[in-house]
Amino acid sequence: MPGDVKARNDGALAAVTLPSILRRRVSAIGQMAFRASYALPESPTARFIFCTRHGEFQRTLGILQSLIAEEPVSPAEFSLSVHNALAGLLSIARNNTAGHTTIAAGADSFGSAMLEAAACLKSRDDEPVMLVYFDDLLPEPYDELADTGEICVALALLLSPPRGDGQDLALAFAPRDQNMTSRAASGQALDFLRFMFSGERERRSVGERLEWWWQRGA
Repeated sequence: MPGDVKARNDGALAAVTLPSILRRRVSAIGQMAFRASYALPESPTARFIFCTRHGEFQRTLGILQSLIAEEPVSPAEFSLSVHNALAGLLSIARNNTAGHTTIAAGADSFGSAMLEAAACLKSRDDEPVMLVYFDDLLPEPYDELADTGEICVALALLLSPPRGDGQDLALAFAPRDQNMTSRAASGQALDFLRFMFSGERERRSVGERLEWWWQRGA
């Protein structure tokens, strides 16, 4: 995946001030995702790509519990439970009309979102991409369905078209070797961050179906 990546990973995220539209009725994991995105430089022309394995599952669970109890379901709760709700809210808050996409691809969600970002940068080389990945731990009884090694995490990346200065990144993927242990989507996201904050030339991360790897430009 060609592109320059800017990321911020420090203790200042809790101090990021969000507009009220991004605080009202938004879950804790949703606010984590928004704070990560607001810690990056604002880019009005950036296309948003949101990526999540489970979405705001706590909200979905509440809806399911209301249905079981034969109680009415809040329309607002339902509208905020859909997979692209947070991307839409961020677009409104930032007055961004570049468009947005939400990716959910099981344990390969993070890698698939990186691939989508690469495709966007290739097709529109004058527009950056903001990729936001977030996932929360699944509550009982659904935690038994969680991928091994899942954690609560939210991160945001601002990716720009390649500059050809040797600092660009490349993304590649191949079918997973079934003898290799797969990583959860959140684990793949952390693998990428470790790669970015290290001096490594290349790092690989194994998903459910695919093996992903990132490489620095020569």
